[in-house]
Amino acid sequence: MAEAAGLAVGAIGLVALFTTCVECIDYISLGRNHGRDYETFMIKLLLLKARLSAWGDSLLVIQKGKENINLRNRWLEEQNAVGKCLVGIKSMFEDSSKIESKYGLKERPVDQGSLSFPQEQKSKAFQQIEDRFKSRIHLRQKDLSISKKTRWVIRDKKKFDSMIVDLAFFVGGLEDLSDRLQVLGLQQRLFEVEVQAITDTGSISMMEDASTQVQALSSSQSSGEQSSGRDTYGHTYIGAIIKDRAKVLNRNLGLQSQSSHSYHGTQASNDARVVQGDMSSEAALAFFK
Repeated sequence: MAEAAGLAVGAIGLVALFTTCVECIDYISLGRNHGRDYETFMIKLLLLKARLSAWGDSLLVIQKGKENINLRNRWLEEQNAVGKCLVGIKSMFEDSSKIESKYGLKERPVDQGSLSFPQEQKSKAFQQIEDRFKSRIHLRQKDLSISKKTRWVIRDKKKFDSMIVDLAFFVGGLEDLSDRLQVLGLQQRLFEVEVQAITDTGSISMMEDASTQVQALSSSQSSGEQSSGRDTYGHTYIGAIIKDRAKVLNRNLGLQSQSSHSYHGTQASNDARVVQGDMSSEAALAFFK
């Protein structure tokens, strides 16, 4: 009996696309001179990578031809959503000039030396988090799909937050899919297993701080309340009312824009989705899926 074919997004196999996304994230590292704030930035990234990995595990995406039965049965309906999120993550790393100008990273080719810095340059708390997440992800990856030519180091913390927000957006889209396929609970438990394996109190404190910051950066909705303020992109929001399951994105996404806008009295309810900011076409397709 012939084996079942693996799932694909267009001409790209799901396994290759997923592992490429995980690998791309793993190519970001700390610079040589860093402090605790830079370590917190890296932990934000590691937590998002762990969520992405848990998504892949819960749906068995690297088991070609044996993916989660709900995903296989609904692939015709859901492949666009999967593709937009994974391709969105992959595209974040494809343009070197964009990575530097938008996300505040600096390119460092591997042939200039390893970016695995001596452990004494990292806090013990951070080292335990990094070792746990990196070792687990490495064990899961069998076939890496991009060549190891370039690594990146964080140079601009403010710009790097834009990468965290964009990545959280796409990972959140994949988690919405997990919810539709009734595996979100499993995915969350897999993520919790990874986190709970870290028992050092300092490490736990750093993860809690980083997790809170990710939530604050990527938060796009409130319930039954008015919200006002100005974001880092220059947009102004006054008297927005968001209810029920509505999602309102108060920021730019997928592009850098110098324009600023004022939004007054926005109301969203039920399953509405609203963007109050500038948005690339790729991000719009993923958000309004």
